[in-house]
Amino acid sequence: MYRTLHEGPRGRGGDGLARALVLYANALYVTGRYEQALVASDDSRAVADARMSPTQSAYALRVRTLVLTETGRLEEALATAQQCVAAYREAVPRGRERSLGSLADALRIQAWVLGRMGRVQESVNLYIECSELLREMSMWTVLLRAGRVKVRMLCEVTSGLRALGRFEEAVAAGTDALWWSRGMNPSYYPDILRLRAELLTDLAWCYAATGDPQRARDSSDDAVAVCRTLVKQDAETGEPRLVQALESRTSLAGQSPVPSADAQPHPERSASRQLADLRELSELCARLAVTDPHAYEPRLASALDELAFCHWAQGAHRRAVAVTERSVALFRRAAGRDPQEYEPELARTLANLAIRQRRADLPEDAVAHAREALAITRRLAEADPRFPRSLTAQRLGILARSLRRTGDDTQALACYGEAETFLRELMAAESGHSEGLLNGVLADLADTLRATAEAHLATGRFGDAVAALHRLLALNRRTDLTAVHTTCLAAFTYAEDAAPNEIRAAWQAATTDPFPSIVDRPRPV
Repeated sequence: MYRTLHEGPRGRGGDGLARALVLYANALYVTGRYEQALVASDDSRAVADARMSPTQSAYALRVRTLVLTETGRLEEALATAQQCVAAYREAVPRGRERSLGSLADALRIQAWVLGRMGRVQESVNLYIECSELLREMSMWTVLLRAGRVKVRMLCEVTSGLRALGRFEEAVAAGTDALWWSRGMNPSYYPDILRLRAELLTDLAWCYAATGDPQRARDSSDDAVAVCRTLVKQDAETGEPRLVQALESRTSLAGQSPVPSADAQPHPERSASRQLADLRELSELCARLAVTDPHAYEPRLASALDELAFCHWAQGAHRRAVAVTERSVALFRRAAGRDPQEYEPELARTLANLAIRQRRADLPEDAVAHAREALAITRRLAEADPRFPRSLTAQRLGILARSLRRTGDDTQALACYGEAETFLRELMAAESGHSEGLLNGVLADLADTLRATAEAHLATGRFGDAVAALHRLLALNRRTDLTAVHTTCLAAFTYAEDAAPNEIRAAWQAATTDPFPSIVDRPRPV
């Protein structure tokens, strides 16, 4: 009607047409038709000589900010959000115009845009300013006019605080959000289920980070339940949230619940539910990856890797290998698109695949994938000083164990030797590194040297056997590990029993020292 008036001979109704187009843009935004909403917003701005009150102009900027953000024009959205905040600072809404937004809402929207841009610290600072404004209002004013703004602000700041690692503050904000959202009817607040789903998922992670696994599991269960309801109402909106909730629940499933006086944990039931959740998560991600592979193929790859672990734990080794191969293929594709983001994950899943193939009696395949994992890890460590250096040693160990399964103890010993040298240099440079990884490498190195010596003895190559025993003795003398000492003692005892004369002669010829009759354990310094 306003358009008819405006296009008529007298050109009346321009003010009403501009206002009506803003309301139409908002309606299109609420229903998710963002491109059409942007067209309506542009049309409103294009109405010549249209006059709107300061509050109406601020509201038009509010709607435009929301639409620009959802269409991916984030820099323009931020500039419009700043204009919107400035406009609401000047506007004094009266009468009906009190329903057209507020300064607190404008600050929340600007914070939301900053969060979408990855500027989380700035976003949280604005949320706190918004919170202060809302705190100054009376309870009745908030309930009647700003309840939705309060709930959205609390839900969104919970997510931002979680991203910053401020988990205690996130739990406090999230708890307030749950209280304020209690009783909100989805018929009047259509986005309340989505907000609660995201809030409960964020709280689950934060409870886990603050050492409260039981509340974390309860929150993730609630999140999944809300998401299932949301999926029934709107699959397009609900399925991405269900993915997040299932990721949270499957991650927390490994933590054993604390049994109460009247209930006992059921590990079998928990494992069964985790397997079911991972299957559902994989199917969801596979379906969503058809239209959005960049976002969901990596998540599908992670879910498949976890699913493979569950299969392995249940003894389905070949199935675990097959599922891990799918995970590797997906991470390989993701790394092709974004190497910096996904090459570390590709190296990790390749290492997992090598471990599972070795244990499933596929040693040749295990060696190939372990080599690839190690090559990627070396390249990443050289390119980025922040990359965890200990991963190189871990993957040298994985390759060494795979090589041993193929009978190539020579290359395995080289890998173990490199890993030991690397870890000792790392520990000397950075005192924070744990000795656990080094101790594992040393124990494996000792076991490989023992096996090598015994293999040489069996074929009559006494000089090669002595070389392995000599390395083993040197290893025993530079560490006080019980595992290494036990292996060394067993190796020398076996050699003396198997070929006493030959091994003594070969030892003296190689070292000019008598064969050690007792392998002493070194004393700790």
